[in-house]
This record gives sequence, structure tokens and C-alpha cells, in this order.
Amino acid sequence: MAEMIAVTLSAKVAAALSGPAAVRLSSLAGVRSGIEAAARDLELLRAFLRFVDSLHGSDPLADAWVDQVRDVAFDLEDAADEYAFLSGHGFFRHGANLGVWFALSRRLWRARERLRELSAAKEQLGIRPAEVSASSSGGAGGLSAAMIGRKIAEASHFVEEGEIVGFAMHERLLMKWLTGDTDPRQLLIAVCGMGGVGKTTLVTNVYKKVAATCHFDCAAWVAVSKSFTTDDLLRRIAKEFHRDNRGCVPWDVDNMDYRSLVEALRGHLAKKRYLLLLDDVWDAHAWYEIRHAFVDDGTKSRIIITTRSQDIASLASSNRIIRLEPLSEQEAWSLFCNTTFREDADRECPYYLRHWASKILDRCCGLPLAIVSVGNLLVLKDRTEFAWKSVYDSLVWYESSDHGIGQVSSILNLSFDDLPYHLKKCFLYCSIYPEDFMIKRKILIRAWIAEGLIKEKGQGTMEEVADDYLNQLVQRSLLQAAVQNEFGRAKRCCIHDLIREMIVHRSTKERFFVFSKCTVTLKSSKKARHLVFDRCRSDRLSAPKMNSLRSFHAFKADLDASLFSSFRLLTVLNLWFTPIAKLPSAVASLLNLRYLGIRSTLIGELPEELGQLHNLQTLDAKWSMVQRLPQSITKLKNLRHLVLYRRRSADFTYPGPGTAIALPDGLKNLTCLQTLKYIEADEKMVRSLGSLKHMRSLELCGVHESNLIHLPSSISKMTCLLRLGIISQDANVKLDLEPFYPPPIKLQKLALAGMLVRGKLPSWFGSLNNLMQLRLHSSNLMEDSLGLLSSLPRLLHLSLVNAYSGKSLTFANGYFPALKKLSLHDLPNLSHLEFQKGSLVDLHVLMLGRCAQLNKLPQDIRNLVNLETMDLFEMPSEIIQNIQNNEILQEHNHESEHTIVIKNIRWNNGKLLEEKVYINLSLLESRPFIDKEQHNVKSQAEITAGFCFFRLNTATRVPDCRLHSKAEIATALK
Repeated sequence: MAEMIAVTLSAKVAAALSGPAAVRLSSLAGVRSGIEAAARDLELLRAFLRFVDSLHGSDPLADAWVDQVRDVAFDLEDAADEYAFLSGHGFFRHGANLGVWFALSRRLWRARERLRELSAAKEQLGIRPAEVSASSSGGAGGLSAAMIGRKIAEASHFVEEGEIVGFAMHERLLMKWLTGDTDPRQLLIAVCGMGGVGKTTLVTNVYKKVAATCHFDCAAWVAVSKSFTTDDLLRRIAKEFHRDNRGCVPWDVDNMDYRSLVEALRGHLAKKRYLLLLDDVWDAHAWYEIRHAFVDDGTKSRIIITTRSQDIASLASSNRIIRLEPLSEQEAWSLFCNTTFREDADRECPYYLRHWASKILDRCCGLPLAIVSVGNLLVLKDRTEFAWKSVYDSLVWYESSDHGIGQVSSILNLSFDDLPYHLKKCFLYCSIYPEDFMIKRKILIRAWIAEGLIKEKGQGTMEEVADDYLNQLVQRSLLQAAVQNEFGRAKRCCIHDLIREMIVHRSTKERFFVFSKCTVTLKSSKKARHLVFDRCRSDRLSAPKMNSLRSFHAFKADLDASLFSSFRLLTVLNLWFTPIAKLPSAVASLLNLRYLGIRSTLIGELPEELGQLHNLQTLDAKWSMVQRLPQSITKLKNLRHLVLYRRRSADFTYPGPGTAIALPDGLKNLTCLQTLKYIEADEKMVRSLGSLKHMRSLELCGVHESNLIHLPSSISKMTCLLRLGIISQDANVKLDLEPFYPPPIKLQKLALAGMLVRGKLPSWFGSLNNLMQLRLHSSNLMEDSLGLLSSLPRLLHLSLVNAYSGKSLTFANGYFPALKKLSLHDLPNLSHLEFQKGSLVDLHVLMLGRCAQLNKLPQDIRNLVNLETMDLFEMPSEIIQNIQNNEILQEHNHESEHTIVIKNIRWNNGKLLEEKVYINLSLLESRPFIDKEQHNVKSQAEITAGFCFFRLNTATRVPDCRLHSKAEIATALK
């Protein structure tokens, strides 16, 4: 993390010195040249700081030196931000306050002098680079993280069957792929998941069972790890294939080069059915560089890799990948008892210890490695409440002197240490979010950009670069995609609690963040860059100057509005669920502010002086109570994202429906806008849209015929437009889309609410080859328009809401070849739904809601060969009754099985009730299993039918739903 100091400051300096005012001040008091010189000095130390990062806390002297460098870097960053602040304030233009500039110059001189002293001190103290890598960082008991990982992997060979919990379904699937699959080709199988989730334990257990049979002619198990060389890996594989010969390899592998090793292995494996397990693969090149050694003779050979990276797992075909998740509560308890009480005959936890056992287990968050480690620790402790309470009170995962707990820290840290610096700083920033918080992708991306963590690359925008960074963190299993959008990207993310604990510790240790809960008192002595209030109150009597602060985040916090005047150099201000009614005018004095978020607050008024925030990039007021925007907002020429949607109720548990907001005149000045959402349309505003040529996401409300006629001309100039929403003023407005020619050919998402002229889509609609999501509402669509839609090559999600008035809807052969999700809601006349063979061949989810006349299962649903789920929302009771009477799940040949889950969701006495019915579309003969569940009940059940194994999560979740109101959940289900 030390390297980030230099990188971040370099970016900050470049931004600070780029403004027009900064150029005019180039010679004043030597400030500009001083900042540039200091940045160069720090850049020279960058390589050395990277070396110190590799030591990972193993050298106290180097750590102390870095702490002092960090202090100086913070001073330099303060100077760069102060420079930007003064330039934006017009100090020089008014010819006043020259003393402020000279004071800044003196600060710079002192910081540069201190930096030179520290550079000389590292030589005097003997702090010198060495051949040290991140993987050799110290861990538990002085062992490197790589060595700890290797030892844990080797130990998995000796885990007893009874100690393995929660992998029964995965084990059966792996056994089937290894021994029951008739495909003669060499097949690659991948098992992926976060560190410590049990990948090695699972595959090694299966490997032992298969290797003990005669199914394969030879087998090899090799731990790859991060620090491998190709030749060494091939040598170890060769020795493993000869392990049964007590390691007697018939070749002198230790003296063979790459080509000789590959030729020898190819010769040995020719015409043999072999099994190879490559454990802990960190780099796809590990496979690319050795794959030529493994011949494919059509002998049903199999290769298994385990990895933390979804990208590396994609080396296998999509239907040969297993993703492991943390254990369920019941499975975690079983593993805990099997480990902690393994010497007891019943392996049961005594009643008097269950309270502390449960609390300790909660801290493990379902991670098998953590559960086993803490279980082994408890074996050594007295079985008393006092002893177990002491373990709970002292349990920290990020660092521990206990060998077992330290192993968890080392394994978790490996994933972080493997990140390049640009991903490290972005991931550390995620520690601002509270535990179990659902992180919205777009909000996180815009915050990263505002903080200066993202740089443009090539032709891509900063948003596209940040989106790629976030995807990489998901692929590396550091962020978990809790909700995915129609494009398969993470829409909302969360962080596993143990991973979050690790990055919170690192953030706090490096003084990047200060986290506060309950009542807090601010201290100006802290040099924190980021301050987080999580459900707490600030001390109204203490609001000192905190010029070091760069971002302030408040979640459900009771704040004193005067607090903001203390944060002079703030870059990001983000408020969630805060009860203040007015944003104070002091916010308009935060001239470095780039991100202003008041989402889901009671703020109803923005200061008139908001236009002073010339650096502002994002204004997010969605679900706030803002009714109007100040005229000065049109001065925000750097604004990239403007999201507005007014809540009607002050009750946080009942946000919708909301209303759009009108913009003041002058929209054409905001030429940097990329996002403009939930805006009330009028003729002048629609005409102004033509100036916004960088627009990527546009959503207009209140559209009617008088302003619709000007919209095609404006949209034709938006060559980058990807997402478009047009919502009519009322149901009587007719949308004539034919003039929208040429259409925005890059369009990926389109939402139309309003009656289509003659019930038809425009003739150009078939040219939208990039369209992935389409939502039509109140369209009065004719069935013949379905054919125009059906040929769209990339359409993944189609939603028709009160958009079709016919009685019958037929999906013909060849319709919608790429569609994965089909939603049909509020179609009051629909009584017949037909899926012909060859239609919707890739459909995974079918959603039907409030179709009052549709009272039986859609005809020929078995033709949907890839269907996995059918959701029924407030559908006629007859449709479920017919399923119960006619469909059965029974044991049969699982090779031909096509089992889907049908969810019947409805309201009952103010609660959301869900029934799950599992049916086999191949049989349709007897009675299915039915399980009734309520959305606020937390329990789990497992259903076994033959070899089928289902896990039910009875807590029905909807996106972004910490709220349990009927309106919110119903809206989400749409």
C-alpha cells in the first residue's frame, strides 16, 4: 500500500495543475514548481515503496520509515488540494490574499526538505531492496503465506470423510464428470471460490476416491500457487505421476529443460487415461505454458484446477465449473461441532456453551477454513463459558499470534497481495461500506472516479475503466456479485465479512479511514483521509477543522448540518438515510467537491450557490425530497452524472412511487453529461438535449406529443447513447417512434412507457443489433410486432407490462434465440400462452404476473429446454392448483431430467408468501414437492429426490431491499 502514496499524489498533482487558473499562477510564490518538484521526488521513491509493500509488515524499521513518508505525502497532497481550492476560489483573480499563497509555498518547501531527509535516512538505516515477493510475506509462525497455503493443501490429503461438510452435491457432480461422463475428449474442470472456502478439501477428497480405483491409468496432484516456474511445475507433475513407484521417475527430470520435460510427459501419457489435479492456480499462463505436455488421445482424460479467479475458471467449459460459496448456517454448525468436539462420541456442543459457540461461529461467516481454525483453537481451551468468551473477545482474523487463526489471515491476505496497486486502492475504498451493505455498482464507480483512483485508458472513458476494475475484483472473488444485471455484470455487490474485516484493518492502520459507530467526537488531530459514520450521532459541541479529510460518508446517521463547514478540502460527500431536511449552504464552499450524494435522504432543498462547485462530477439525489434545482446548477460544466427522483413520503420504509424533477433553463451548458435520469420533459429542455453529445444514459418522464417531435433530432446527435427511457405523460399519449431515424445503433437498454401508434414498433427497430434489454409498458402492442422483436440477435431480457391486450401469445420456432429472461405482467386478457419447439432456446427465467385469465401452465413449456425458474406473481390460484394436481417429481433417469422451480409469490395478510414447486418437465405425471415460505422467516431446508439436491433460502430478497414495504417489494418484482 505504500506505493499508492506516490501514485495517488501524481494523479492529484496532474489534476491540480491542469486548470486555467493554475496556469496563470505558474510563477507565483513558486507554488506550482514546488508541487511539481515534490511529486517528482516522490515518484523516484515509488519503486522503493513497492519493495516495502512486499515486506508486508515483516520489517518494523521499514514500516516506521514508510509511516513518515506517508505523513510527508499527505502534506504534499494537502498542498496540491489547497492549490486547487485557492485556484477555484478566485484568490488570484482578485489580487488579494497573497499571504495565503506564500504560506502554501513555505509548507511545500518544508515537505520537500523532509522528503529529502527521509530519502537519505533509508540509506543510513540500511533499508534496502532485496529479492522479496508478496507471496513471501510473513505469516503465522513466521512462515510465508505461500508456504502456509502449501501446507494446508498437503494436509487436505489426510482429512477424514466425517470432517467434510457441505460438499455432498458438489462431490457427486465431480464424481459424475470424472467417472460417469462418456465424452472421450480430454476435459478441463474448474472449481473456484474465495480463499478458505474449501476448494482444495473438496477436490482432494474426490481425487483420493477416484485415484484409489482403476478408472484412470495414472493420476497426479500438484499445488501450483503464485510463485511457480514452468519447468519446476512440469518436474513436480512428472514426479507425481510416478508417486506409486515411490517417486522413481525413469528420467533425470531435475536436469531436463522445458522441451525435454514436455516430450517425456507426452510419451508417458500417450494412450493412457490420466487424471491431473492442479491446485491453487493464480495465473492462466500456468496452464497455457504446460498444456502441450498433456496429449488428448480420446481416452477420457480429465484435468481439474482450483482457483480463486472466475477468469481462470473460464478455461473450463461453462458447464464444467463449480463455484463454492460459504457454508449455510446448519452446515457451518455441523462442521464446527465435528472439529471442536471430534473426540466426543456424539460430537455435540454442550448446552451451556451454545451461546458463545453461536457467537464465535457467526464471526466465521460460513468460511470452512475459519471454522476449522477456530475449532482447533477451542479444543485447547477449557470448556467453560469464561474461556470461550475470552476466545470470542480476542478473535481477530487480520492478525493473530495463534498459528491456526494466523493461517486464515495469511490465506485471505494472499488474494489482496496479488492485486496490482490500481486494484488495491479501489478495493480498499470499499471498506467505507457498512457490514452486509449492498454496494451499487454505478455509485461505487462514480465515487472511485471522484477520488482520483481512475485514469482514462485509450479510447475508453473513466467509467468504462472503473467498470472493468470492479469486474476484476468480482472475478478474483474479493467482491461478491449479489445481484447481476441483464448483461451478466454485477449490479450490486457485497464483501464477505472476513474479507471486509481485513481491508478495514488495513485502511485504519494506514490512516486512510476512520470508522465511527454510535456517538462520536471528532478529533482534529487525526490525519484521516476518509471518515465514515455508520448509524451514529456526531458531537454537536465539537466540530474542529479537518482539512485532511477527502471523503465523508454517513449511513443512517443523525448529523449536525454545521459539520460540513469543517471539511474544507472534501472531494466526496455521500449521505444515506439521513434525516436532515436542507443541505446547508456551507456545502457550496467545498470547491474541490466532485461527488455529492444525498440518495434516500429527507433533503428537500439544495443551496442556490451550488453552481460554485465547478469540479462537481456527480449529483445523485435519487429518492431524496428535492423538488427543484437551483438555476446555478447549469454552471456545473464538469458534471457527468445527474440522477434525480423525488420521494413523496418522508417514511424511509415507503419510498415510492416517486416523481421526476424539472430542470432549469441552461441544460445545453452541461456538455460533459453522460447520465441524466428521471427528468421531467418540456419542449425547451428536449431541444437542449442535442448539445449533450457525450450522453450515455437518458431517462425522460412526462413526454407528450408536443415535445416528442423534437426528441429525434436531439437523440440523433447522441452517438454514444447506450440506455434510453421514454415515459409518457399519461396513458393517452401516443408515441410515434418512426421519426427516430437513424436510430441510436449502440443502444443496449430501452424502456418505453406509452401507447405505440397503431400498436406497432417502428420499422427501424430490427436494426438495433446491440439491444440487450427492452421494457414496454402500456404499449398496446400488436402480436405481429413480436416477430420484429424476435430476430434481435443480442436481446437478453424482454419485459411486457400492460403492453399487450390480445388473448393469445405464441412464440414461434426461431423466436428470440438469445433471450434469457422473459417477463409478462399485467396482461389482463391473456389466456393462452404457447411456446413452439425451437423458440426461446436459451431462456432461463420466465416471469408471469397479474395475468388474470391465464389459469393453467403455459402450453408446451417443456419446449423451453434451458428453463430453470418460473416466477408467478399474484397469478390466479387455479394455475398452482393445476400444477399440484397434474405435475409430479419422482425418481427417474437423471440424464434426461429437466427440473425447474416454480415460485408462486403473493401477498397474504400484509406478508409476502412464497411457494416453491419443483417439477420435472420430462414427466408431468405425479405430485410435486411444495414448500411454503414467508419472506421474513430465516430457515433452510434441503430436499432430496433421488440424486437431486436442492437448497432453499426462505428469506425472499429483492434488489436494494432493506425495506419491507409492499410497494417497494412489488416494484422490485416488476
